[in-house]
Amino acid sequence: MKCQILDFSILKEEISPNNVLAMSEIIAFTETRYLIGYMGSRMQKLYADLYADIKNKHNKNHVFSDGYDLVQEGALYLCEHYGEHLYDVLGYSKKGKKITVRIACIKKMMKLINRKWSDNYRCMSADNLTPNNEPRTEMALEQEQDYTLYDRIVASLNLTDNMRVALECRIKGLSYPEIGRVLERAQSTVFEYFIKMRQRYVAIYG
Repeated sequence: MKCQILDFSILKEEISPNNVLAMSEIIAFTETRYLIGYMGSRMQKLYADLYADIKNKHNKNHVFSDGYDLVQEGALYLCEHYGEHLYDVLGYSKKGKKITVRIACIKKMMKLINRKWSDNYRCMSADNLTPNNEPRTEMALEQEQDYTLYDRIVASLNLTDNMRVALECRIKGLSYPEIGRVLERAQSTVFEYFIKMRQRYVAIYG
């Protein structure tokens, strides 16, 4: 019997005690992969450790990494939303962007990631400091991206659930073969999804 590490179909289910941990694992997994491009090698290690945790979670001898803390943080938040769905809207940002249960969950995880990064940075040994890695006092301005137009375009394409998951996975950086494994579909089927999405986009927007 094939062992499935991640079942993305769970994301469409109602949040319940039976699936809350699996949902949080998927959210943490996809978000850490997405953040590799922005946060570099540390996030890459966190992503790899998290993958190993999810894969070996039923092994009683497995020692969980710090990456699994994200899963637990997300699961605790999702426990407050039993009976709801991940894409239910909780409110709107100042720029009018929808804040869904899933996005709010990701924000909880991001706060934990930022705390971990901050703790690691503050705990750096003074012996290891050089002019190149001394703590800086500048603070990068956080820029919030506006996805209102994106959300409107996606809604207009009338995508199937599998198409939506495929599109989200692609945005997160997954390759076509990886998306196929996520959806348990052939790679050719994934190609067809994106061909149909392009055709619908061209038909509407030219």
